[in-house]
Amino acid sequence: MIHLFTYGTLEIPEVMEAVTGRTLASAEGRARGFAKFLLRGRIYPGMTAVQGAICSGRVYYDMDSRTLEILDAFEDEVYTRQRVDVEVTEGRSLQAYAYLILPQDRACLTSAAWQPDEFITKHLVLYLEACKAFHRDVSVRSPYHSR
Repeated sequence: MIHLFTYGTLEIPEVMEAVTGRTLASAEGRARGFAKFLLRGRIYPGMTAVQGAICSGRVYYDMDSRTLEILDAFEDEVYTRQRVDVEVTEGRSLQAYAYLILPQDRACLTSAAWQPDEFITKHLVLYLEACKAFHRDVSVRSPYHSR
């Protein structure tokens, strides 16, 4: 089973659905030893290893490989997908993929924490439209697409 830990725009279920075209089962979660900061010049965050930190987010369960391929195409080139340990709200731990900023790429992060409420208020409507356009484009180019 493939699980994905999200901590920024993709932790908003409407964004995940707009990008993937799917409604996925999910739960709140957190990753110990990680923190999220705004990416320079962007409206979304990156997560990087920070000793003693805890990053809150959302775990999406049981993704298929095609959905993960879509997300790989969606994510900025500065991210690296790696497995992390995640605690979910039901009180259990699991391994999930997460899109990380590696230590050698930390210069692309600011010191500002990402503010989800500010993102939702200022950017969500236009961001959702861009995500839906991305999904339409990737679906047309996909070998899995059928008319």
